[in-house]
Amino acid sequence: MSYTLSGGRIDAPKSAPFPCQFCSANLDRLGVHEREQHYEKHLTDAPIASSSTSSRKNPVDKNSATDSKSSKKFNWKPDWLSVPKGQDEFWYPAQDLPPPHNYTPGLIPLLKTHLNKSHLKGNTRRAVLCYERAVLVTREVWDAGWGCGYRNFLMACTTLMDQHIQPMYFPLLDHPIPPSVRNLQDWIEAAWREGFDPEGAEQLRPLAGSKKWIGTSDVQVAFTSRGIPAKLVDFDLKKNARGANLLTDWVVEYFSQSQGSVNTSNVVKNVRAKTINEVLFGASPVTITARMPLILQHAGHSRTIVGYEVSKTGLVNLLVFDPGRVPRKCLRKAGIEVFSAMNARRNAHASPTAETSNSPSTKRPGTPVSLDTLPLKRSRVDVQYDDAQPENGTEVIVVDDSDDENVPASENTSPDRKKKKTEPQKLATSDVLQFFRLDPKTLEKKKAYQILYFPMSPPMDDAEKRRARVVYGEKIS
Repeated sequence: MSYTLSGGRIDAPKSAPFPCQFCSANLDRLGVHEREQHYEKHLTDAPIASSSTSSRKNPVDKNSATDSKSSKKFNWKPDWLSVPKGQDEFWYPAQDLPPPHNYTPGLIPLLKTHLNKSHLKGNTRRAVLCYERAVLVTREVWDAGWGCGYRNFLMACTTLMDQHIQPMYFPLLDHPIPPSVRNLQDWIEAAWREGFDPEGAEQLRPLAGSKKWIGTSDVQVAFTSRGIPAKLVDFDLKKNARGANLLTDWVVEYFSQSQGSVNTSNVVKNVRAKTINEVLFGASPVTITARMPLILQHAGHSRTIVGYEVSKTGLVNLLVFDPGRVPRKCLRKAGIEVFSAMNARRNAHASPTAETSNSPSTKRPGTPVSLDTLPLKRSRVDVQYDDAQPENGTEVIVVDDSDDENVPASENTSPDRKKKKTEPQKLATSDVLQFFRLDPKTLEKKKAYQILYFPMSPPMDDAEKRRARVVYGEKIS
């Protein structure tokens, strides 16, 4: 379903049908409150309160009461209210537990390997990547179509709770309730009760238990209400002749610094001072940094930016983790194998007397970075998503995919079929890079974006949190 971003938030198009999940009545013309009352009728079997205008224009189907009794008899609930057990989990790399099936660590070092291969073939000039323990978190069946904002939030949490620059982020994010899709809805509603984002509260309340889309402004509210500094940047590409280059130049500027806020004036003026990071980049065509991933929002989708690549022609491709794109089994397995090797090396170098990495006290303190002054109020954006185009390449690696999902072979399976199950899959460099690329041509199709980023300054004090109750974003055009 396509939708637009209004007031920094995602709303379904007004013309789209909105059928009741119980009785199939069209609730399109009902307001949010009336829809909630309608669903409450089914769930509690209580009478629906009358509405002054909407109920007259769209009377509820007379069969609603019958369907309600039937649904109660069979204990049926809408799919977004009954999340399958174990499918709203949160995991981060410092945990000893294996990752859930929709969490894929190890992809940043794997990306570096394939970007280096692409560089040797002459297809990639250079590339810069984010924090190496970033995790791809993909949607599940129960949140398909509306969960991208929540999954990007979880991807941010996996790095923020694992990084060592600001160790006090961990307890702020882990208590009183840890991150998850449903818990994020509770986080946001708790922030509203504290006075954060009155506009968002008016548009989205009630949020808990729903399948309402959220945008970067809502994710920002969740983080800042917990004391985690997070900044919004609006890009209005239609007013700038540089088009998508304005966005990609900002991303390049972000990754050129080790931490802190981005110098937007340098991006707008297209003047950039050489940084220490850039000197280091010159020593290697592909570099992994300590920078946190970014959340990129447009009206059709949101994704997590994990780096950028300069192609052989000089164009900048963004490298993204897309929560709506599930990786092939062989790609996921390759990432997990890389992650396991990383952990083995870390454990080999760890002191025998060191505490476990799950304790926030073991994290290294970072250099304090002051917050910039509050920027201009955010603009409104209206954009959508399209896939990038592939780049040719034939370099492959072989990954044994025989034991994925631990599916046993049937006794009646033919020898040929058994052989196919154990045959290694080839993972081409071109396919790996295409899975993550977002090219300028795709970015040019729409003219407005929002980015949420983390300057990695110390946790916010009470005064900073009070100022953050009104959602603002820096505008670039």
